[in-house]
Amino acid sequence: MTHPIIVTGPQRAGSRLASHIIARDTNRTFIDEVDYSPDIPDYAVVQAPFLLKTVLELSFLFPTAQFAFMIRDKADIITSMERIEWYKDYITTSKFYKAYVDHCYDYINLLQFTLPKHRWFNIYYDSLVDDPLFVKDRVDFTTKQYLPNKPNGPKTWRNDEYLRPA
Repeated sequence: MTHPIIVTGPQRAGSRLASHIIARDTNRTFIDEVDYSPDIPDYAVVQAPFLLKTVLELSFLFPTAQFAFMIRDKADIITSMERIEWYKDYITTSKFYKAYVDHCYDYINLLQFTLPKHRWFNIYYDSLVDDPLFVKDRVDFTTKQYLPNKPNGPKTWRNDEYLRPA
C-alpha cells in the first residue's frame, strides 16, 4: 500500500536532508513544506517541521500516512537556530530555543504514545552523516540547503521574504 511519509520534528533537526534521502531511496516525490497542501500524492515525502503541531489531525486526514520524527541532539538544534537567527525577528529571549525544542520532543513523545506504532518511526540525525547528501562543513550553509556546495535559501532566517512574505 502506498502512503505519504511526513517528515517532521523541531526546526533545524534535519528533516530536509532526511526527506530528500527517503525520496531518493524510495523513488517518491519530495514536497517542500512551503508547497504542502492536503492534495499530496500517496507517493510523496513531505518535509514539514511546521506540520508537527497537526500530526494528530493529519493521521486522520491521511489514514495510511506514516510520520517520521527527526531526533537530533537538542544542543545541536539550538546551535543551528542561533547560527541562522531562527525566529529572531519575533522573539529575542535566549530561553525560547530551548523551550521550543523541549516542547517539540515532549509532543513527539505524546504522539508516539497516541499513534499506532506502525504509523511512525524515528530518524536519528546522526544516522545520516554517512550519506553523500550530508554536508559536514556548515560554515557557509544556508537555511534550506541540503546538497554540498549548492546553497539554497538565505544564510539567516531573519527578514526572509522567501520563507515569510511581507
